[in-house]
Amino acid sequence: MSGNQVRHLEAFPLRTLGGWIVAVLFLAGVGIAFLSFKNRVARLSMDVAHSEKELVQWKKRNMRVQVGIARASSAVELERRIAAWHLGLVKTGELEVVRMEEGKRPDVLAGTTGRERRRLP
Repeated sequence: MSGNQVRHLEAFPLRTLGGWIVAVLFLAGVGIAFLSFKNRVARLSMDVAHSEKELVQWKKRNMRVQVGIARASSAVELERRIAAWHLGLVKTGELEVVRMEEGKRPDVLAGTTGRERRRLP
């Protein structure tokens, strides 16, 4: 082999062109993946913002319901309702004892629970 041989026969080496094409395709793929992930993050952040707004609305509704429950369960409101409905209920005194027993079936014919009333000592 002589020293005068032509090393590259092509005017522009195809190997270099192929390398540049692979590099450009790789960078394009990385760019598309970056935009895809950025779009996903933006969409998820919008979903989180929407969920946070909904949570604030539910907290406001919950607060309104709690205030309504507190107002409706106050002693003054209950007494007002009892008086308005004319139920004939009487408020128990401090010294009275009310005893409730579970598991006993009322006797419908006799109008009792089947046992005589016991007096508390």
